[in-house]
Amino acid sequence: MGHDRIVRTDGQTGPAAQTNDNDAVTMPLAVDLDGTLLLTDTLFEAIAERMRRRPFWTLAQLIQLPFGIAKVKRRLTATVDLDVDLLPVNEDVLAYCKRAKAGGRKVWLVSAADQKIVDKVAQRFGLFDRAIGSDGEINNKGSAKARLLEQEAPEGFEYVGDSPADFKVWKKAARASYVDKGESRRHSIERIGVSVGHSFERPKAGVKTWLKALRLHQWAKNVLIFIPAILAMRIIEPAILTKLLIALPLLGIMASGTYILNDLLDLQGDRGHRSKHKRPFASGRIKLWQGFVASPLLILGGLVGGLILSPAFATTMLSYLVITLAYSLRLKRAALIDTVLLSFLYTLRLIMGATLAAVALSQWLLVFSMFLFVSLSMAKRHVEVLQLAAAGKRYAANRGYRAEDAGLTLGIGLATATAAPLILVLYIIESAWPSGLYSAPEALWAAPVILSLWLMRVWMLANRGELHDDPVVFAVKDPKSLLAGGALAVSFLAAATLPAGFASVLNLDQVFGAR
Repeated sequence: MGHDRIVRTDGQTGPAAQTNDNDAVTMPLAVDLDGTLLLTDTLFEAIAERMRRRPFWTLAQLIQLPFGIAKVKRRLTATVDLDVDLLPVNEDVLAYCKRAKAGGRKVWLVSAADQKIVDKVAQRFGLFDRAIGSDGEINNKGSAKARLLEQEAPEGFEYVGDSPADFKVWKKAARASYVDKGESRRHSIERIGVSVGHSFERPKAGVKTWLKALRLHQWAKNVLIFIPAILAMRIIEPAILTKLLIALPLLGIMASGTYILNDLLDLQGDRGHRSKHKRPFASGRIKLWQGFVASPLLILGGLVGGLILSPAFATTMLSYLVITLAYSLRLKRAALIDTVLLSFLYTLRLIMGATLAAVALSQWLLVFSMFLFVSLSMAKRHVEVLQLAAAGKRYAANRGYRAEDAGLTLGIGLATATAAPLILVLYIIESAWPSGLYSAPEALWAAPVILSLWLMRVWMLANRGELHDDPVVFAVKDPKSLLAGGALAVSFLAAATLPAGFASVLNLDQVFGAR
């Protein structure tokens, strides 16, 4: 009897179960695929990939799952081309398979996944003596897998699995190894009278992992809903402020649902990205089925809350949702259109704020926001195009841009970055100054200068390839950007609160002209 030391995926080590390895030298090793060898489920991988291209056809297939899961698997896998080389692997299980193979044991990959997927995965690793999956008629899971292994290995076999359905297989096995679900899993296997082999860790989806999946940092974009009330000087009204404070998390909850959906639809593209491959779903830290459940629940929860708060607000939320879904499912791969849609989502947040504050939204603000956010969206694309060229690639995964588009993204970005401050200048001259809304509109002249300097810095970093975050998220993390934002706020606050005629007191009336 001895103890194996296995390396966990969290970097720690621990003793495996006490087993007699000598008894298993000649015993075939049968390994499950989904959730065991892989940190993901290939069925949900196929669903996500197919939904990205043909969502309604995919939903129609899912409705048929209770009536023939093997057939549905066959139809799904026949219409998708999963890049199995990028699928996240449980390195501990793979290492165990390699040791068994090196020791002269037969190693089988036995899965409920469709045979096409099983064959591709087996080809990737090149170490399995047999690869057995579902054949379109029989779902090779639970009892069916147990019967198959009994027939193929009557002398006994070791089975490595992870799910409750695998208990039917473990009951027929000579030795049961498993992906760790805690001590309860070990005790449950011991109760069925089977020799317990090795336990393997898998990454755990803790609170931090889920918070990352929800992209809470992206909620910072939603503060735009406060802008209309601030500009209309109504933010201090308790009823309006309360509505905005309630709307902020509701919009965030719905947006988080769309972020999860976007991550599910972008799995293959994210795994090929230098940083996005670390995202919770792409890396396998959160199971895909959990994402498919969480996404609609979050979206529905946000919409219902918005409807209770204000039907008009819920309508704008629904518009946001429709545009986001169109973007995630199709339009994100349409060059230029994608940036326009993203910028409109920012502008839609302003419309939401105006709806809640019951104020008329300035046309100047709408035009300004479109130019500003097109520039910021294009900055992100410009960085991606530069990275594409640096990696020696021409085409971006799931995007409509090419490496040679760097000049185009730079030109559009700088043009819109120039237009945004210009629109702000026109607003000051044509609207803010004659409206009488500001007691000291002279203070507003600082705003276009500050904005221009900040946009020039954003584009300088983007052109250097140093803008690693979404520009809006970058703005709330970067100290210099926060300083610029504070200076902008001060200029508008000064314009609203300074006494009329302060320019003449400072002998600036000749510069700004008489009001």
